[in-house]
Amino acid sequence: MKYFWQISYSLSALYGAAVVGFAAALMHLWQNELTAQGLARVLSALAILAFHSLALLVLNIQASQNKLRQLVALLWHLGLFCFVWTLLAGVFSLPFYFPQLAPIGGQLLIVAWLLLAVTAWQRS
Repeated sequence: MKYFWQISYSLSALYGAAVVGFAAALMHLWQNELTAQGLARVLSALAILAFHSLALLVLNIQASQNKLRQLVALLWHLGLFCFVWTLLAGVFSLPFYFPQLAPIGGQLLIVAWLLLAVTAWQRS
């Protein structure tokens, strides 16, 4: 259980670093290289990643033995990978590009948020 939260915390911090790195690269390297649609996809992916990295950090700080909270964190990580990777892989022609993963990732993120709402009503 301890390792789960340590890995989750480290991944969350890496997501934050990735957001800053991608934003810098977007402004300095790819600013004139991307189409309007490509730029919109990258910005969408970075916004989702930034928001969820902060949400994960908060959840990690409150790390508990609660299995439902662990499931929320796991679904957020999986959802982020599916959603963000798919958007970025499509724009930059990266390997393992499966467009069907983006909607699955989005659905995982939504389910995780709904499960987080349920955790407020659980007995401690």
